[in-house]
Amino acid sequence: MPPARIGPASPGDNSAAAIRSLAERGYDATTAEDLAEALGVSRSTFFRRFGGKDDIVFADHDHALARLTVFLESTERPAREAVVQGTLEVMQLLTRDAETARLRSELLRRTRPLRERELVITHRYERLFADYLAAHTPADTPRWVAVAAAAGVVAVHNAALRSWLRDPDPGVIASLDRELRELLARFSPWLGGPDGADGSTRVVVAVADASEPSERILEAVRDALER
Repeated sequence: MPPARIGPASPGDNSAAAIRSLAERGYDATTAEDLAEALGVSRSTFFRRFGGKDDIVFADHDHALARLTVFLESTERPAREAVVQGTLEVMQLLTRDAETARLRSELLRRTRPLRERELVITHRYERLFADYLAAHTPADTPRWVAVAAAAGVVAVHNAALRSWLRDPDPGVIASLDRELRELLARFSPWLGGPDGADGSTRVVVAVADASEPSERILEAVRDALER
């Protein structure tokens, strides 16, 4: 199933030029004026739209989080399905421009302050998913379920993104979809699933003689369901 669309295109789509400038000049050597020039806007417009150098590096993540928040607040999908679809959409957004994604990754690798902010971004994703899952599971669900499931979802997404950055694979969305479903199936006693409360399809076989009265056949079916 393709991921649900959770919002319009990012307003920061033209940030690719600024990220390229940061990668070429170096993070410390690049000024706000350099980035404004790369974007073709004034310095004041740059600050109004992006805030600063590190903000533009994470513009896609900020927008992805905003879109994901709206999606989770408005979707009527089951919680497990909503988390999968929302995560796939984030991956699509972050991989839509392979060159910009690679340059951003290189900047993060070389720049400690950016790596520290990346940890904050990761926590924001985890907190968003954890809060959503906590609100969409039975009241007696252990507190750790939402926390562990959210952390697992973000970890699986990030591992898929790192793998894609090393070797861009057009099948990354399908692979991530499968991995997320396998992960969340481990939490099916609390999150449920599309085929039943425990995320699995239950097949029941009842054997009866077709010549028997319908009441006897229904009784055989009831007995099989209660086993």
